[in-house]
Amino acid sequence: MADAWMPGAQRLTGGNEHAPPGAGAPRAVWTVTGTDPAPGAGPARAEAERLVAEGRAPHLVWHPLSGETVQTLAATRRSELPLGETRYYEQYVDHADEGRVCLVVAVVAQRGAPFTDGPMLGLTAIMDWLGSWGVARRWPAGPPGAEIADRDRLARERTARMWARGGHFGHDQVPGSLLPGPGLLDVGRLLTPEIIENGLHASHNARATAIS
Repeated sequence: MADAWMPGAQRLTGGNEHAPPGAGAPRAVWTVTGTDPAPGAGPARAEAERLVAEGRAPHLVWHPLSGETVQTLAATRRSELPLGETRYYEQYVDHADEGRVCLVVAVVAQRGAPFTDGPMLGLTAIMDWLGSWGVARRWPAGPPGAEIADRDRLARERTARMWARGGHFGHDQVPGSLLPGPGLLDVGRLLTPEIIENGLHASHNARATAIS
């Protein structure tokens, strides 16, 4: 059975008890805190405390330069961070409530400086934990960060189809999201941390597999 609390992560209770019975493929949503990741500028715990106080608690807050990871919500709970809403039959659907789990990772980083360009200490443990909850190592919607000039009906339908597949997504790739997301991430590098930690480079095939 998967651990509701990630092994090795610090715990910071304070998130809500919102836990609807979700159905569908498990998902992980990646976002950034928008703060400077320089050592000492914004440790993960301080960012986690801020997000909890603002009522926007994710599941994990991770500092990629130090490896510090703080968990504020059990995997069986739903994030307080607004992800995206879609209107169906005169009702709003909160997509954070969908999927058997929908785990949100907030990275201490800024959108303009993609965190995948630097060291990502502790990433393997995070990916292993997400995988233990059934989150497939794929990025169906392609790399996040691309601007969508016109969210027309076809664009919305494509986003919904990709979301239904489960896997990993940027905050901007959640159906109904109007937020800019985590920036232009190298998703092949993000989803293959073992390769990176061994001092190798992800191959083209590894990147293609990660995105499919």
